[in-house]
Amino acid sequence: MTTDAGTPFDVAVVMFTKRTGPLAAAVRSVFAQQFDGRVQIVVGVDGAQGDRAALAALAREVPPTMRLTVVDPGYSTARSRGGLYAPEAGGSLRTALSLLANARHVAYLSEFGRYAPNHLDLLRSAIGDKAWAFTERWYVDARSGQVICRDAWESVGPGRGIYGRSEGGFVAADALLVDKLACHGALLAWTEADAQGRGEDRRFFRAIKGLPHGSTSEPTVYSGIFLEAQHPFILAQFRAAGVMLERLMTLTPELKAEVDRALGAQRDYAAGVRNTLSVQGVDFVKGKGGA
Repeated sequence: MTTDAGTPFDVAVVMFTKRTGPLAAAVRSVFAQQFDGRVQIVVGVDGAQGDRAALAALAREVPPTMRLTVVDPGYSTARSRGGLYAPEAGGSLRTALSLLANARHVAYLSEFGRYAPNHLDLLRSAIGDKAWAFTERWYVDARSGQVICRDAWESVGPGRGIYGRSEGGFVAADALLVDKLACHGALLAWTEADAQGRGEDRRFFRAIKGLPHGSTSEPTVYSGIFLEAQHPFILAQFRAAGVMLERLMTLTPELKAEVDRALGAQRDYAAGVRNTLSVQGVDFVKGKGGA
């Protein structure tokens, strides 16, 4: 099976590195895919912070059916690091690398994430001739890699979860496989973000949610999360799922009180007293499959 870069691959996996996560573990989870096809791994280096040493080592481990393509412009495209584009997570890299990848079907992975061995195979079966497909995911502690719980409320698909009513649902980038020709007009959405450099994933999802899609209905991606950086309402979702937050983070009395209030709002909704909780300009509503 040829790995000639000039021949389109069956699937590409787009990543970028800011040297903030365990890049090698993420890339090796792609190397370990049980996938009957050719895979291009396209990694963008986000300015001076990119983990070039890890990439040099990984280049010696690439499986015969895969090819590692490193794009290193020598600068960051993120506004916070001197570039022109708003997203803190890579600036314009996700869009640029999607276009550059020599594959029609493109998946995504952060340096804090990893794939289960059947991830790409299940997504390829799910997408068929559709515009995009998604899998479900596990949350893991970004520092230790410990599995926290299954995401049953956020990245759960169109019309579902806490964004079901306000935004028509949501799927995180790491859980997607897109036909980039069918989704071509949506790719620029990943270059836009809010004033804090966040929200590009939700913008992209809004741009593709109405297109034909498929689902694996299984969690095959492990997404790293820093619990201490989450809003109390999101922490309440973990609490409702049975996660003992105290074992994973410092929970001050003030923060615990805020989480308890958020849980109370959810219970009000379940009882029909309240159906919407607004947090930072977003209406969170318990949808199908929500917490």
